[in-house]
Amino acid sequence: MKDLPRQVGTSGLALIVVTALAGCETSAREGGAAVLQVDTLRDGRILVTNPTAVETPPVRPPTLVEDLRIGSVDDPCSAFGQAFSLAVDDNGRIYVADLQTNDIRVFSPEGACLRTFGGAGDGPGEFSMLAGIAWQRPGFLWAMDALHHRLTVFDSLGNALEAHGLGRPMGASLPWPMWVDADANLHVWNQGERRIDKYGPGPALTALGAFPVPAVELEWYSRIYGDGRAQLQELSPIPHSPQMESTVDREGEVWLANEATFDLHEVSYAGDTLRTVRLLRPAPRLEGRERDSLAVATGLDERRLPDHKPVLEDVNVSADGWIWVTTDEGAIEAWDVFDAGGVYQGVVVPPVPIEPKPFPVFGRGTITAVTKGALDLQYVVRLRVTR
Repeated sequence: MKDLPRQVGTSGLALIVVTALAGCETSAREGGAAVLQVDTLRDGRILVTNPTAVETPPVRPPTLVEDLRIGSVDDPCSAFGQAFSLAVDDNGRIYVADLQTNDIRVFSPEGACLRTFGGAGDGPGEFSMLAGIAWQRPGFLWAMDALHHRLTVFDSLGNALEAHGLGRPMGASLPWPMWVDADANLHVWNQGERRIDKYGPGPALTALGAFPVPAVELEWYSRIYGDGRAQLQELSPIPHSPQMESTVDREGEVWLANEATFDLHEVSYAGDTLRTVRLLRPAPRLEGRERDSLAVATGLDERRLPDHKPVLEDVNVSADGWIWVTTDEGAIEAWDVFDAGGVYQGVVVPPVPIEPKPFPVFGRGTITAVTKGALDLQYVVRLRVTR
């Protein structure tokens, strides 16, 4: 049996290092058609290879039903200026961080406004740039001020308990990714160091470790705006250049994916690859009129553009271990979904287009997210997952 390809991040952390296979639970092809293959590698790692089409026995993918919508034009609590981050506690209460007003609104599981706290300012519990929130058991809400690079922890009633400065900011991620695992550890994206920092439960922000996220070598281009007296140089990655996506699941493991290939890698904080979930779907080609139009829009020589577009855009793992992957830029019209074992379940279409930012919250049987209505008004929706 052939060895599988080696893929290593530029930081030196191996995303997946595959040697000769030690065992094979199913064959790769059966009667000429690709089927599910689960391979156990010699070091104990698991490779789950899925065909693009769901094979027999037929599997009906989950369905999504909207069962709650929060938002209005003129209500002071539910008229959102810029809903920027979401969190959901164990009782189903929904927290919405509004970047425009720098406050946090709290809604009951039925959608009633319970309270608002925070606000613009430099005092305790106030923000200059409220960039992200995360709920931590048994009753703490963490909030990131991106401008001051400061984490503030609140109790369930919105009282500020402690604030923790994280040092000089070396970069910001907007919205700011944060995750909480089943042991109530808080995981915070560190943009300047390109790593995920892990903290223990409770308001003390006790450091437990860090996970360096491998970088993808990007090719950049610049454009000059303005005249000779006042010019602005914009530096951007070449469009469709693949980047590294990362998330943290409920078990506290990190998931990594290079957007160029449909390989999802489950990695421990120690850097050991535990599992790879693969979908046999090639990256779409960048060609024809789309390629020509992009070259004109960017001013780039067509030869500098990549041959392919990313095959995926974002990866999320829900509280029950299911994996939800988006494949297109812009509003989310569909997810490719895998069960907790990494078996492909098919495409799941939400009843309304979902905004990729703020990041949807994937709970146990629910997805809480933002959609846009008429006049681009934001609404917080809760989708019920049925199987």
